[in-house]
Amino acid sequence: MNGPYLIESAPKYRQYLAAKAAREIVERITAPITAAVSGYRDELDRMLDAPAIYIGPGK
Repeated sequence: MNGPYLIESAPKYRQYLAAKAAREIVERITAPITAAVSGYRDELDRMLDAPAIYIGPGK
């Protein structure tokens, strides 16, 4: 093809759209898992940084 052409008629445009759709599906599936892992790590860091709590007689 000579000269400029529309993006829609570009040879790899359909392949790009398919890859983009697949990537979006994977992101939708993994987003809750990623959020859960992130929340777990934040909570773990908070617990490890917190001072010790002693229950019972002492101090």
